[in-house]
Amino acid sequence: MPSSSSSQPPAAKRPRTSSSSSRNAKNDIPSPQHYQVSYAHRAVVTFCTYSSKHDMILTASQDGIVKFWKRSSISTSSSSQMLAASSSSGGGSSSAVASSSSSSSAGGPCIEFVKAYQAHTAPISCLVMTQPDGDGAASVGQDHLIKFYDVGGFDVKGMIRVRESEYPCGNAAAFVGEQQTLLAVAGADPPQQGEKSSSLATATIASGWIYLFSSLTLSPVPERIVKLHASPVLQMGYNFQHHCMISTDQRGVIEYWNGSMLSQQVVGRGDRYGTTSRSVGVGSSSSLVVDVYDRIDAAEEGRGEEEEEEGRGEALLDESLYDSLGEVALPERNGVTFQSKLDTDLYTLIKKKIHALSLTISPTGDKFAIYGSDRKIRLFHYQSGKMIVQYDERMKIYDQKVLQNSESLSNHDGMDAIDYGNRAAREREMGDTSILCATATKNVVYQECGNQSLNIEFDPTGRYLVVPTIVGIKVIECASNKCRKIIGKGDASTLRFLGGIMCLGDAKVDKQMLLARMAGVGGVTATTGTSSNYRSGQEEEGEGTLPDSIYVTMAFNKRRFYVFSHLDPIAKAEESGDSEEQQRAAISRDVLNEPPDADDLLLDHVQREGGQESKLGKEAILRTTMGDIHIRLFPEETPRTVENFCGHARNGYYDNVIFHRVIKGFMIQTGDPLGDGTGGESIWGGEFEDEFVRDLRHDRPFTVSMANAGPGTNGSQFFITTVPTPWLDNKHTVFGRVTRGMDICTAIENVKVDELDKPLNEISIVSIDIV
Repeated sequence: MPSSSSSQPPAAKRPRTSSSSSRNAKNDIPSPQHYQVSYAHRAVVTFCTYSSKHDMILTASQDGIVKFWKRSSISTSSSSQMLAASSSSGGGSSSAVASSSSSSSAGGPCIEFVKAYQAHTAPISCLVMTQPDGDGAASVGQDHLIKFYDVGGFDVKGMIRVRESEYPCGNAAAFVGEQQTLLAVAGADPPQQGEKSSSLATATIASGWIYLFSSLTLSPVPERIVKLHASPVLQMGYNFQHHCMISTDQRGVIEYWNGSMLSQQVVGRGDRYGTTSRSVGVGSSSSLVVDVYDRIDAAEEGRGEEEEEEGRGEALLDESLYDSLGEVALPERNGVTFQSKLDTDLYTLIKKKIHALSLTISPTGDKFAIYGSDRKIRLFHYQSGKMIVQYDERMKIYDQKVLQNSESLSNHDGMDAIDYGNRAAREREMGDTSILCATATKNVVYQECGNQSLNIEFDPTGRYLVVPTIVGIKVIECASNKCRKIIGKGDASTLRFLGGIMCLGDAKVDKQMLLARMAGVGGVTATTGTSSNYRSGQEEEGEGTLPDSIYVTMAFNKRRFYVFSHLDPIAKAEESGDSEEQQRAAISRDVLNEPPDADDLLLDHVQREGGQESKLGKEAILRTTMGDIHIRLFPEETPRTVENFCGHARNGYYDNVIFHRVIKGFMIQTGDPLGDGTGGESIWGGEFEDEFVRDLRHDRPFTVSMANAGPGTNGSQFFITTVPTPWLDNKHTVFGRVTRGMDICTAIENVKVDELDKPLNEISIVSIDIV
């Protein structure tokens, strides 16, 4: 429930807007229960951003690859084949376009692949777009490179090799200025005690600094350094309407600082260079305001023809052009109404001893929102700095719903108590990463999710705040503080969405290109470039034309990004009542544009086998209350043991079974439905023989092996070692190895146990998926 702040500023008078306009903005936002289509990267997808001017979407992954995608009209593309990127994604060359087996009933693909770049040789720290319409973009990598992109031409237009020892870059960035030619990059967190540093200065001056690099000069030396913060900056957002940067650091300090590139001087009519100037506000209409480019042009003309050949870039090195950058925001320059931060609520985070996980600014510039590490979203009024309202997304709120009325929880949020337990385990797993970490000191280098982060954002109208939550992606109306829609409620049971970008309005389609591509397909009108059959079908149903609006989001620890539109292929298939149609709809929406991972192979297996599961699986995913453990199985070497394990997993025998024996420095054991180590049987009833293989030994930690009471007494119990245990060879059958989730095994190993080695707090298997 949202709680209003007592210090909320008086509401300003708003211009009259028609109720139909408000309804259209609301209806334009898609809110299906299931995503329409998803596309893959080769590694975990960490960033996505959108250019409204060019209708282009940029995505980035942990392996340093940036991909360009073009929005396409849902209606026009419903008659064509779905296009996607091929698995080739290096060198900056366009990848071949591959068609998918998407069902035509699911509509068009929403977006089409354009190009892929191996932009960085290390993980990407941040990917940002220029404002307000996205002419350019930039990526900052951990390989100490900053790359600038021409979005309209989907090409790289410049690169800066940053001097790591002098200007270490962090994980926050944003474009600055009227022309958006400067990129503000947060300084990296200084080395921790005991770590080696390439420069003594790094540990003493880098923390909290913000470097302003120029996309015009591409100089490795920042044009200016902003030194308002005393600890590393975690989030930044640029208010383009008031040309003010809002930044917040690890301690919870929120700062407003000027990002305007204007010289702030009035120049007399006869004085070109401002020698008789006086300072005034930017908004003065009676005098000539000189900006950066006027100063550059004047300097160019005064140097003569010989010096002109040296280029305009040299003039940008004049430090006086950037004097006002980084200064404290002023009422006459940046539209703020407060004189001191003591008159605002900008100290809220530091008082609560929390930091920001995400920061977003309304396109209208009148408000901004922060998702705090306490899992509360705070909405602020920009001009006054006062907090308007806060929304509580703590797990405690959902826990209370489960305890009070599980039926109400199922009806409202689409999940029951068992499903909630699975989601809660995933939230705890996220809490151990930088996504929801409450301490802001997590090292992301060894995280499976990489540099993923949680993203809240406003819709393009500024009326709605889009927040990813445990139940789906909530669309909150700021005026009424009510949740109007939930995107992806159906898929939220298996995917934890992290938020992304909202693309409203119809896609910008090149009609001539469309007609050329659709030659021979038929059903396309020359006047509108849309399928007449599709349009007429919609009109017959009384629905009118579906808008092309989409919402693109990332998901926790997934190498795919997911596209929601006004079409729900799963819901449409369910209406038909055909189980095979439902299965095809579920499979075809995940485009195999990259080599498949375990999840893709699971779907492919179901498709190839016509829904019939094989007795043997190659991989298992143990979904425990503390997180997922991925296990590689050995069906060829130990077929009977794997068949027994897969059989129990598929029929739910292991569901809700606890880890009944945990010994630190040895192993964790489970699989007994009685929970005391005395129960369990095979899928055939009774016990079965051992399968000892010479090459499968207990020679490494995280080995999966059968528990028994002696030779030939295998049932259902199994254990996972946490250290090498060679004395168990030829006594227990090894049938798997942990490939991911070793940290979960270690966490279970370290829980407190009683005198019988049973955990004091129950840890159980929620379910097991077999691939």
